[in-house]
Amino acid sequence: MVQHEAGAKPTDTRLAGFILIAAAALSVLAMGHHPTGAHASGGVGDYVHGTMIMVVCALFFGFTCFAQHRGITRPAILAGLIAYALSLAAHVGAATINGAIVPALAARGHDALSHDIAVLCWESNQALARMGVYATGTAFLFWSGDLLLGGRGKDRILAILGIGAGIGPMVALAAGWITMDLAGAFIVYVVHALWAVLVGVQMVRRAL
Repeated sequence: MVQHEAGAKPTDTRLAGFILIAAAALSVLAMGHHPTGAHASGGVGDYVHGTMIMVVCALFFGFTCFAQHRGITRPAILAGLIAYALSLAAHVGAATINGAIVPALAARGHDALSHDIAVLCWESNQALARMGVYATGTAFLFWSGDLLLGGRGKDRILAILGIGAGIGPMVALAAGWITMDLAGAFIVYVVHALWAVLVGVQMVRRAL
């Protein structure tokens, strides 16, 4: 359990917990409707990428409330929040490239979106997506370490699951077992979403 400073009121984490659960579920739903190939940008793709940007912002809000409740001045908690902020920036950047920049270039005609420009956009999207995975995993490891060392019972179970959710996608990506194409990204986001849901449930129950 969290040790609050004398005179400080414990935060009500229920709203943030519900937001975490809803945002995590919506992230999986949005990825499940992500278009492929030539239809990945524009049309439905615009809505999917826009939804994903809102979802990662909502997740950041939920995890910021989690960090605030756990004690944001504690080194591991603060380090995790900084890492998750980097993840937010990376994921927003990746979604903006495919959801806004590529369609805008395509609308200008074939000359504006040449093969070289398309490759540059793809590689930039992939680099940011990979950064998001590593940053999210790092955040999960910091927070899970804090839960493991400072918690008990269900906190430690949540910590062990968080370590798995953090390390698993990073190792799979680094080893080349998955890439951040649609299939690989879906697997990563499902794993990350599952831990976010578990954290959200504990926050709703005010058990953290």
